Amino acid sequence: MRAEDRRVEDLELADFRALVQALKYCVLLHDAATYDIIWANKAACDLLEWTVDELRPLKAPDMSKNARQYSRELGHRWLREAAEHGVSSTEWCYRSKSGEEILTEAIAIRVDLPSRPIVMVQFRDIAEEAAVRQDLVRVNQHLNHLARYNAMGDMAMAIAHEVSQPLTAAYNFVEGVRGRIESGAAAGESVAWGLDNARRQIDRAGKILSSLRQYVGRLEQSEQLADLNAIVADCAYFIELRADEHGVRLDIDLTSRPLPIRCENVLIGQVVMNLAFNAIDEMARWPRPRRRVELATRRSADGRAELSVRDFGQGLSEGPGDRIFDGVFSSKANGSGIGLALSHRIITRHHGDISAAENEPRGAVFSFTLPLAG
Repeated sequence: MRAEDRRVEDLELADFRALVQALKYCVLLHDAATYDIIWANKAACDLLEWTVDELRPLKAPDMSKNARQYSRELGHRWLREAAEHGVSSTEWCYRSKSGEEILTEAIAIRVDLPSRPIVMVQFRDIAEEAAVRQDLVRVNQHLNHLARYNAMGDMAMAIAHEVSQPLTAAYNFVEGVRGRIESGAAAGESVAWGLDNARRQIDRAGKILSSLRQYVGRLEQSEQLADLNAIVADCAYFIELRADEHGVRLDIDLTSRPLPIRCENVLIGQVVMNLAFNAIDEMARWPRPRRRVELATRRSADGRAELSVRDFGQGLSEGPGDRIFDGVFSSKANGSGIGLALSHRIITRHHGDISAAENEPRGAVFSFTLPLAG
């Protein structure tokens, strides 16, 4: 091998080491025969609070939750499956040096290095996701009770509809990261980007669950002073993400004048996103040059805070007239209409009005107004 080739090879190896150390995903390397720990990246050392030298002699009981499903025998079985079949995944609860128990999603992959075969374990903390899942179960149980004994049973479908969007997005981000890792194409920046976006979506789902749980439990708003412009700005990231996904041009025009309102801002934000998502999904069905959605805020002529979402699709000609917001209207092939029904419920309970009209010469405009805070 020429000296120049060796220099290139050394540079690439140094780059690879830097990338692995920069990963947000935790990495442990195990010997494929003994399952002993060989090495750990910085993320794993930081999460587990041990140095690489301290990790090497540790066994499963030393660094796992004291429970049957995390025993050394089951840990070896999981690593052996990866060593023999190439890949194996599980949920594993590690225990840090300070005793903190950390529930993780872990993927074990056999890698045949020139020196020897190893099992590379990649894992990440999923405690927040598990908490959201548990919260969702508790909320669903509560909603089932409401469905049997009072008129709020329709809220069960509404919450399922609204929460499914960020959770589905988070799942897609995580699956994208998993696919890149399993294909060997993962890089620190792309993995971090996927996980950061998944966390944003999970955080959003948690806020929706918390807010709507309080909403159903008390049947009243937990109001605070907020600016409608600020609420829209907080939602812009998720709306832009949806628009980019479908190749839809998004124009957001926020008035320079403050629009102070008293509201539960997570619920109002959910209405903003629901109307915007509906418009984007409608335009995704049309040729790319026509794909445009306009979102704007202003002070209405009667002195209220107003938000409007304008699309340029088929319009409301095929809709059920004044029944648009009662849960039966949807222009989507698999839509339920529940999002519009929930939006109507939220806006009217905030003493506001929500409406839909034709957007001349083509499309529809959905808007709501809320009283300005004095």
